[in-house]
Amino acid sequence: MHSRLALAALVAATALSSPALAVSASGDPVLYWNEVFIGTAWNPGQTRPAALLNIALHDSVNATLGRPNKPFLGHIATDGGDTRAAVAVAARNVLVAQYPARTAEFDAALASQLALIPDGAAKTAGMATGATIATATLASRANDGSNAPSSYTPSGLPGRWAPTPPGNLPAAVPQQATMQSWLGMANDQFRAGAPLAIDSAEYAAAFAEVRDIGGATSVTRTADQSEAARFWAAASGPATWIRAAIDESEARGLSTLENAAKLALLSTGIADSTIAVWDTKYYYDYWRPVTAIQNADLDGNAATDKDASWLPYIVTPNHPSYASAHSSISGAASVIMNDWLGTDIGFCLTAAAMTRCWDNFDGAAEEAMMSRLWGGIHWSFDNYAGLTIGHQVGAYALASGAFGAVPEPTAWAMLIAGFGIMGLAIRRRAATPG
Repeated sequence: MHSRLALAALVAATALSSPALAVSASGDPVLYWNEVFIGTAWNPGQTRPAALLNIALHDSVNATLGRPNKPFLGHIATDGGDTRAAVAVAARNVLVAQYPARTAEFDAALASQLALIPDGAAKTAGMATGATIATATLASRANDGSNAPSSYTPSGLPGRWAPTPPGNLPAAVPQQATMQSWLGMANDQFRAGAPLAIDSAEYAAAFAEVRDIGGATSVTRTADQSEAARFWAAASGPATWIRAAIDESEARGLSTLENAAKLALLSTGIADSTIAVWDTKYYYDYWRPVTAIQNADLDGNAATDKDASWLPYIVTPNHPSYASAHSSISGAASVIMNDWLGTDIGFCLTAAAMTRCWDNFDGAAEEAMMSRLWGGIHWSFDNYAGLTIGHQVGAYALASGAFGAVPEPTAWAMLIAGFGIMGLAIRRRAATPG
């Protein structure tokens, strides 16, 4: 196992001569376009573009290689062609549709890719395949509810969410709670149990915990905890995990097909974990620590004391507290990446000029979870509930079989036989008196 100290020493020793691993234009095209993508500014709603991009990349690679995997979008007639050409056009078209202001940047990336491919029938066919897949990808999510109007209005009641300082912004993307999932998950399938009642002793203990360690002027938070809080505030959304996946895959020289399948599963799993946690957030509509601490005289709990001047170390995001989205995203990502790359992968990442290292993906996910308490923006029970949601969604994504290899005929026969045995067992159980 890599130790965190050894990894940090390696980063320090190579920082001047070896920047963070990046994919060159001539490198793997799936990794290259994900590299281009993670230059985007992030917010929780942008798990959707990551999923759109990687679905288009997967199905484009798949179409040009004879469909060895199950196409996510179903069978779409294309002429196959060159894989890099298909990936480049699909990526460019999907990204331009999501970020039109960056069209020139995406066009430049496209030109760098097409310049590597000799002119001819394969290039032309690949470009047409990519365009077809991009159009189908975007059309498949045109009515997914991501832009649906929402009737959500904060109630202002004790224990319920209210806009938080300093910006007092309206609630962020409440429609994501009811958005169509990516892998067939029901939005409330992994909804967490109810948060702590605000008049309970357990709530008072959580109140004291976040007030003491998460405050802007806390004397109990360590320097390392403060750095972790700042790091994960900067390293939000799927970009952090895509960065780690790019680096690990690039170092191992994994195939374009494997990269396409695994990044598609990672990005759709993360997107579904966000939908699941948003369902929990807007179902319970729970207040943030800053609101609770500044208004503790309203909670009916004699063990909590109001502090009207208390502020968190990190600026509070503008959506309900329970459960933590960072924790959910990190939980789902760690489950999927453990399955893909292994459970003993030491790695480092840099965000906002800070480099942090972990012994494995679970360690990074757990630190991301705890960072929200240390930053004063989540209750500890938010974080554990979010991590649990993420673990459940990650396991669901793996079990879905999405982006997997198409079974050989013999495997299909065994699978069908297995379904028959399962059905017989279910019928027998149903017939057995309870």
